[in-house]
Amino acid sequence: MLLLLNLNIFNKLSLLLIILLASCATLKEQNPYLLVYPNLEGDYRYGEVVLENENVILQKLIVGAGQWEGIHSHPGNQLYVHIRGGEWSGKLDGEFEYYGEIDQDGSVGWMDAIPESAGHNSGNTGDNDIELIYVTLKKDTPLYPQNKKNTYSSINQSLELLFENERLIAHKQKLEPDQWHNTHNLPGDQLYIFIKGGQWAFKKKGELYNSQLYKAGSAGLMKKNTSGESFEYGNTGSLPIEVVWVTLK
Repeated sequence: MLLLLNLNIFNKLSLLLIILLASCATLKEQNPYLLVYPNLEGDYRYGEVVLENENVILQKLIVGAGQWEGIHSHPGNQLYVHIRGGEWSGKLDGEFEYYGEIDQDGSVGWMDAIPESAGHNSGNTGDNDIELIYVTLKKDTPLYPQNKKNTYSSINQSLELLFENERLIAHKQKLEPDQWHNTHNLPGDQLYIFIKGGQWAFKKKGELYNSQLYKAGSAGLMKKNTSGESFEYGNTGSLPIEVVWVTLK
C-alpha cells in the first residue's frame, strides 16, 4: 500500500514537472527573446515586458535574496541593466564560475548567446532582491549600418560611459531637481531606463510636454532624429533622477 502511495506521489510530481517544462518551452516558442527562470515562482519566472517593438524587447526580472534562477538559455545580443544591484554567483554545469560578485545600481553588462545545454545558472547570494532589465536586440546586425563610427562620438559627452560595442552605447546620467539637458540629433533610437525615478518632462521651444512620474525600472524610447530640431528633457520633481541611456546603432 505504501509503495503504491509513493508511486502515485512520484507520478503526480513527474506530471507537474512535465507541465512546467512544457509551459516554459511554449513561452520561448512564442517569443524566443524572452528569458524564463524555471526555479522562480509565479510571475517572477517570466518577468515583465516593459517595452517591445520590431527591433528590441525590454524584460524586467527580479531575483530574490538566496534564489537561483535555474538552468536557462540566453538568445544573445543582450545588455543587462541593474535597477537594484546585489551579489551574484554563477554556475556552469553545476560548477561555480564565480561567487559573490557585486553589481551596483545602474551597472550594466553584455550577454552573448548561451544554449540551455551549457547548464548556465545564476543566483542571488546576497541579502537583498536584485532587479534588472534585459535589453535584447532582435536582429543580428546594426539598425543603422550607414552611420559612421564617429556619428556617435558626440552623444551625451557629459554623461558617464558605461559600455559600448558595435550594436549599442550605454550611458548613465544623474539629473538634480530643476536640471535640464539640451539635445539636438539622435543618430540612433534611444532607450531610457530609470534607476531612480521621479517627475520627468520634455520641453520644445520653451513649451513643456509629456510630463509624468516615472518609477524606478520604468523605461521609454525616443526614435532616431537627425532633423537638428532642439528639445530638452529635465527633472521637474524634488528628488534626483538617475537614468541609463541606451543608444541603438
